[in-house]
Formats: sequence, C-alpha cells, structure tokens
Amino acid sequence: MLLIIGGLTENNLISSIVNGITLPMSEVSAAASKEAAKPSYDELEKENYELKEEMAELRTELADYYNVKQENERLWRYYDLKAENPQYDILPATVVRRDPNDDFYSFTLNKGKMSDVAVGDPVVTENGIIGWVYEVDAYTAKVKTILSPDAKVGVIDTVTRDSGVVSGNVLYADENLTTMTRISALNNLKEGDIVTTTGISGIYPAGLIVGEVKEIAFDKYDTSMYAVISPFEDIRTVIDVVVITSFEGQGEISQNGIEDITLPTQTQTTETAATEEGAQ
Repeated sequence: MLLIIGGLTENNLISSIVNGITLPMSEVSAAASKEAAKPSYDELEKENYELKEEMAELRTELADYYNVKQENERLWRYYDLKAENPQYDILPATVVRRDPNDDFYSFTLNKGKMSDVAVGDPVVTENGIIGWVYEVDAYTAKVKTILSPDAKVGVIDTVTRDSGVVSGNVLYADENLTTMTRISALNNLKEGDIVTTTGISGIYPAGLIVGEVKEIAFDKYDTSMYAVISPFEDIRTVIDVVVITSFEGQGEISQNGIEDITLPTQTQTTETAATEEGAQ
C-alpha cells in the first residue's frame, strides 16, 4: 500500500522509508543465495585433488618432452658419424656419475648390458675418442678415459704417418691432456698435427680422432721422446657420449681390455734404412 501511495503521490519521503525497511531483507536474501551457490568442502577437496593430478601429469609430459628433445639432439649430433661409418652400431648415452677418487676422470653411463653395451666398447663424441667400457652391468657401464695410464690406444699422425701409443699421464690429466709414447727418435711429428686411431687389434675402429699434438717432449727418466696430445673434447666434463657397440673388424678383447701395438725400435729403423739404401 505504501508503494502504491508513494507511486501515486510521487512522495519521495515514503519511497525512502519503504526502501530503508526492505533493503536489509534484500541484502540478507542475496547473501543467502550467494552462500548457497558456493561449492561444499568436499567439492573443493575433490577439485584440488584433480588439479594436483593434472599438474603431475603435465610435469611428466614436460619431462618426457625434454628427454625426447635431448635424445633427438644427440642423434642429430652423431648423424654424420653414422653416415660416414654405416658399419657402426652406435648408442647415445649420458654420464650419470663420476668417480671422485679417480684422478683420470672415469665415469658411469646410463646404458648397460640391456642396451647391448659390452666390456671393451669404445666411447666417443663427435669430437673424438673418450675412452672404453671396462665394467658393465644390466643398466650401467663404467668408462675409463684416455687420460688414464691404463689406456693404450694405437695412433698415427695423419700428416707424417708417425705411429705411437696414446697413454695417460698423471702429470697431464688435470689439464685434459694425454701423451703419445713409443714414438721413433726419428719422428717427424709437429705441433698441430692430428692423430687418429690405427684400428690395430680390433679394439678401436681405425680413423677415430684422438686429438692434436701440442708439444714434443723428452722423458729424462727413460731417455725417450713423447708427444703431448690435446683431445678436442673436454673429457673432464663431458656429458653426452656415444658407445660404439659394434663395428666392422671388431676383434677379440685382449686380456687387459686395451689396445696395444708394437713399434720398431730406433735400431730396427736404422737397419731397415741401411738395408734399403744398400738395395738401391
């Protein structure tokens, strides 16, 4: 009735009184409707659980994506190696652990027997040879590097054709250097020459890059010459490598699991030269 009278008389006072009386009731009604529209605690808890599950799945998918991306990058990185050597069976692997007690930077890979990795398999990167597998279990493999004195890799200078054996030396390992020993006193090695594997004995494929000659030195203890070799890969920090699980000409592993070659002595070299000269 007040509303009707207020509307007929256009009395603002009456309208204000009516609005003042009904406003609190309207607010209470609106608040009650809003509260009724809110989800319950159980509904909120269920929604929170579902969101957590969805986030976990997304994190897993993201991790898988990055793993696949890195794997693809590794495969592309070694595409040229495989293209140039189709006879190689190569297996990309990752360094998962290093031996803190080893002065020659040995490490463990995340591949093992289940991936066809075997003792003696060469380990390389696109920049050259790293070492070889010396111990393997189902899922991991331990690798010794060419910085170790246990390494004996037959090598040859690609320029002068001088041959020798690459073996690590405790004096150079921390500088990521190794040595080429058992070289002839009549050698023509020069700084900057690149040395590669000979492939003798079938432990390493022929032609794998080992490094470059940094300097020629003289061992005062055994009166012999040797060359300091600088690998093109930093073996101390390498992460992604490739295991060559099979290659053409792969032979039996020697008793100590390393490659060795026999070089002519200086006397033999001189005698051979004299014989050839006499024959001429």
